Amino acid sequence: MQRAEQNQERQTSAQQEHKQTKEQLFWEIFRFLLVGGGATLCDYFVFWLLDGVLFPMCSLTGFWETAALWISTACGFVVGMLVNWVLSVKFVFRAVRNQEEVKSKKSFLIFVVISLVGLFLTLLGVWGLTVLLPEFALFGKTHLLGTAWNKWLAKVIMTCLVLIWNYLGRKLLIFK
Repeated sequence: MQRAEQNQERQTSAQQEHKQTKEQLFWEIFRFLLVGGGATLCDYFVFWLLDGVLFPMCSLTGFWETAALWISTACGFVVGMLVNWVLSVKFVFRAVRNQEEVKSKKSFLIFVVISLVGLFLTLLGVWGLTVLLPEFALFGKTHLLGTAWNKWLAKVIMTCLVLIWNYLGRKLLIFK
């Protein structure tokens, strides 16, 4: 009986050591947002490079214009995802139980699956919002760096929604 109580105390003590304080959680979320911001800049840069520079040179219309939007969105997302993985492992989730497990192929695969769900949501959302949102002018211009404002707005909205999905998925499934 006494041995069972000692084991229970050890387990409780070990669980308390692994519990995050509110301050640790705050800084983890802060680092997540900082890293996510950097990854988002990479994502947006690739999106703009394709949608605002490369594809307009091709004078695409109809189906190909939609395909170009999907390709631009997907390529930007993948670059952002890879930047996010590297920086998340190094800087964001420091208070994890098993650092080696976090850096494993299995964890990377889970990260990719979570990201693919995010990519799917992003693709549908950017396309759907671009179709639903009318083109509009801001600061007297209908485009920013060669890309229509409604596409940028759709991308920002979906980035915010997918950010929540990514944090929860990664926190619960990888960086426990």
